[in-house]
Amino acid sequence: MELSTLVFLILVLTAVSDVLAVRKRGTLSKRLREVEMDINAWKGTVGNLEGKMFDRFKDLESSLKEELTRTFVPAIIKPLVKQAITDIMNEDYIGNMISGHVLEEVQSLKKKVQNSKIEIKALAQRLRSVEQERDTYRKSLGKLRGRLTEDIRVLQLQVNQTVADLRDARTTTYPGTTAASTGLTQNNTVPPAPVTTQDSDLQASTTDVSDDLTPSKTVPPAPVTTQDSHATPSPADRRLFSASEDGDLETVKRILSAGHVDINTRGGYWSKTPVMAASLGGHRNVVEFLVGRGADVSLVDSNDDNVLHYACHGGDLEIVKLIVSRNLVDVNARDNGGYTAVYWARLQGHQRVVEFLESRGGH
Repeated sequence: MELSTLVFLILVLTAVSDVLAVRKRGTLSKRLREVEMDINAWKGTVGNLEGKMFDRFKDLESSLKEELTRTFVPAIIKPLVKQAITDIMNEDYIGNMISGHVLEEVQSLKKKVQNSKIEIKALAQRLRSVEQERDTYRKSLGKLRGRLTEDIRVLQLQVNQTVADLRDARTTTYPGTTAASTGLTQNNTVPPAPVTTQDSDLQASTTDVSDDLTPSKTVPPAPVTTQDSHATPSPADRRLFSASEDGDLETVKRILSAGHVDINTRGGYWSKTPVMAASLGGHRNVVEFLVGRGADVSLVDSNDDNVLHYACHGGDLEIVKLIVSRNLVDVNARDNGGYTAVYWARLQGHQRVVEFLESRGGH
């Protein structure tokens, strides 16, 4: 009688555990949908920014064409037509009037041409201002795109972690079930309560990268130094990383020329190196300079992503070619999520990069 009661209690506890597991799956599914909505919102923001920039330059082009047509064409055609009509109607009189009339028209045209030159200079100044504004906007858009790409990548890894947690929740088997079926005695243990994954735990799992960094393998030429990747970055190291991330080549040159700086220092999400950050932002000139100064392109971040992964995120084909030409990176190397560089290039829509890597055996 006591054994039947014990079995009944174990079955009840198992049923309660299953109910809690179902609730946990519902919560994880809701979080997954929220992450997907955030990704779609970011993509929509980038699309809107690109559309607004394109419309603005189309309006400027149309305005300049209209201004040029309205200013110069009537000023040139009208005097010519007037002169032609005068010639037809006053063939005899034109011989006497030609000197004074033509001279007046020439002087008038000179004044109009002079005024047109002044207007052209003003328009050229306006155009230069617009071009400077466009370049500034492109740079800001490039930074925003780099940050957005990084955020999407972090969200993708969080989604993968959430899916893994959901899979674990579905396949969990509690010890009490087996014990009841084999008729264990009073030493049977009560099944443990289901473990609930908190948001803080998930965040810690995605941001704790200090223990997985790979030390530098190549010592670049002087004055650049290479130190242990676990060492605390110096102020110069941090400035080098920020300048590389922003694509500021002159600042990068100045910091490296001063010496006492680690060209393979770590910073940002997943402990990237400066050449990884520059590759992600598509800053080709900075990448070429860092590689030329001995930056180690064989290193990986704390998620096992190498510089080719970041270059495929950025989508600059010439950077990808430069990295592949060093023959230090496997084009099919996988990160902790199991993704190759070709996968990230295809996900970001960089078709030319995908085709190039596939021609080199990437998949």
